[in-house]
Amino acid sequence: SHFNSVEEWMIPKDKPYRSEKYKKWVKTLPCCNCGDNGVDPHHLIGIGNMGGMGTTAPDTMLMPLCRLCHDMMHQNPIMWPDQWQHIAQTLNVAISRGVLK
Repeated sequence: SHFNSVEEWMIPKDKPYRSEKYKKWVKTLPCCNCGDNGVDPHHLIGIGNMGGMGTTAPDTMLMPLCRLCHDMMHQNPIMWPDQWQHIAQTLNVAISRGVLK
């Protein structure tokens, strides 16, 4: 379908998608950066218009990161472009395992 503006297909910023079930599932995955267990799900930051001051990206924009890698991601903007690959891999596994339909 065709959209006349970005606003027509964007989810309102004040109502991001939330799913405790999905977040809990992401916690079962190994860290997508180092492979360790003990994941602290990380929401997309610093890219696009999904998160910003006082907001958190939707839960579909989660990736599994251990606490150390999670802290590094927040401290090193040079790592931020890698988030898209991590999110894509996480969503692919979720869909292939029937977690997201």
